[in-house]
Amino acid sequence: MSTPVAAPAHAAAPAAPAHAAAADPARATALAPRGLAAFLVIAFAFSWGVWWAGSAFLPGSPMPAVIAGGFGPAVAAVAVTLATEGLSGAGALFRRYSPRRRGWFAALGATVLVLAAIAGSAAVPLYLGTAALDTEALRAAAVLAPVNLLVIALAGGGNEELGWRGFALPRLQGALPPVAANTVLGAVWAVWHAPLFTMAGTVQSEIAFPAYALLCVGLTVVLGYVFNATRGGVLLAVAAHAAVNVVTGLKGTAVGDAAGVGEVAFVALAALVLVALTRGRLGLRPLRA
Repeated sequence: MSTPVAAPAHAAAPAAPAHAAAADPARATALAPRGLAAFLVIAFAFSWGVWWAGSAFLPGSPMPAVIAGGFGPAVAAVAVTLATEGLSGAGALFRRYSPRRRGWFAALGATVLVLAAIAGSAAVPLYLGTAALDTEALRAAAVLAPVNLLVIALAGGGNEELGWRGFALPRLQGALPPVAANTVLGAVWAVWHAPLFTMAGTVQSEIAFPAYALLCVGLTVVLGYVFNATRGGVLLAVAAHAAVNVVTGLKGTAVGDAAGVGEVAFVALAALVLVALTRGRLGLRPLRA
């Protein structure tokens, strides 16, 4: 019987698979949920604190506080990433803004689908005779739409995406199936907006919370698909979020219907179409062994 020979002390461990070594965290769409609880605490504390201060000290003009509080998710994402992953992790987080992504056409298709759903929902109050089309107001609002799109992308909703999609969604998808992860995120997103329902002059103050919560879940499913289809890209999610807000505003101007039952139903239908077409994956690619 031969004597076993020990392996040399300098022998290297088996190499990791090539795709694992080359994996880019800026393109990850499913991660371990590390830091998720801290992210939520900071995001809510920052936003709700700023909004409370705005209500208390700027009761007649809450919009500066509304805008400042909207940066809560992004602030939380950067703070938690720096604490848990350092500068390299923060760099990967911001690289999610890179336009060099595959899947743009699929993501644009989903964006067009939900925008068509929102615009099409204007037909419901017109058909029921509960609203009349205000063409003059719509024409005036449409002229400002490109400017509004840019403003909203930077500080009116699009600025949230680094937190919701860039940080939170990959960690939720690492713990839950895609549909469940996006449903949970949609519910969190709705609750995060809760203080705005008590602030005069906000869009939320004109909408019933149950309808708004359902709308948030439907939109989150669509934005989740946009994020997954572009391999963890945030840039098109920012554009889609801003476009949704602009089209919602145009629809409200045209028929005076702020997120009614029709809009909720149409957006939910668009979300269900994406769930069915992707068989519940919402663009999330299966992990390779």
